[in-house]
Amino acid sequence: MPLNVALVIFELVVMVLSISLHDCAQAWMANRLGDPTARMLGRISMNPMRHFDLFGMLVWPVLFIFRSPLVLGWGKPVPMTYRNFRVVNGEMLSTLAGPAAQLLAAIVALVLLIILRHANPNVGASLGAASMLAMRNLAVPTVDLPQVFPLVLLLYFCILVNLLLFVFNLFPLPFLDGGKILVHYLPYNAAKTYESIGLYLMFGFMFFGFYFIEMIFFPIMNIFQTLLISL
Repeated sequence: MPLNVALVIFELVVMVLSISLHDCAQAWMANRLGDPTARMLGRISMNPMRHFDLFGMLVWPVLFIFRSPLVLGWGKPVPMTYRNFRVVNGEMLSTLAGPAAQLLAAIVALVLLIILRHANPNVGASLGAASMLAMRNLAVPTVDLPQVFPLVLLLYFCILVNLLLFVFNLFPLPFLDGGKILVHYLPYNAAKTYESIGLYLMFGFMFFGFYFIEMIFFPIMNIFQTLLISL
């Protein structure tokens, strides 16, 4: 199997599982706070088919993943019924649970890599190769990589993908988690206007939004990279 195809498969698997984690966390939190809507639809599950969105999980990632390792994706919206929540900010807290779960997944992957690096001397030597391959630098020699390398690469992808989706989902657009949270803090008329221009904002995001996401993503990723090397 060509190396580029193997890397794409690695990243797609991690992305689909990360999106499933995001949606599962939102459904679980909503249920905990009194709204069983998503639970009744089977959304408290890590089964990707429960959260599958044809465009967000397949078409969009496949169109771009061979060109860039930084690819976005999403699942179908997690349904919530506002009147069911027992707390005032229940819907907002449930929405936040998705990005929080992805940040937690990135932190867990970081901790596991640090533990592996201290437990196995071969891991430290292969971290550089994992970081370069994850960013699609195919010039990295792969002949002498240790047997533990696929696990190292998988965990590194877990950090990369989850941090990218964490930043993406918190972007303040009406169709993303960040936009849904922002609406809670806007006056009624401003919120209605904001939601009414959602389609225009979406088209604008498709052309320019990724540059803003990179401005936030890379500094956070650099922090994780520094911790991975120094701890």
